[in-house]
Amino acid sequence: MLRFFYFLALIIIPVLFSWWLFIPLVLLAVYLIKLPYEIIIAGFILDLVYYFGDGFIAKHLLVMFSFLVLSVALFLNSKVHWRKII
Repeated sequence: MLRFFYFLALIIIPVLFSWWLFIPLVLLAVYLIKLPYEIIIAGFILDLVYYFGDGFIAKHLLVMFSFLVLSVALFLNSKVHWRKII
């Protein structure tokens, strides 16, 4: 249930204040949840809300950042022993 509320906060807070808050919230989600796959969906929704440009990279900037952070978390999953908090 806490993951769902954090997912909603991950979408609502950057929409209300600014897109750059997505970056620290995603990093906090990886720390708290360990492997938060829902950040990809949140990045996709926020890419629809914000306009960064016309290129492929600019259109999908937050989704690609989510994939990058999640792939680093998957790589470090076997290397680092961390506890899942949420």
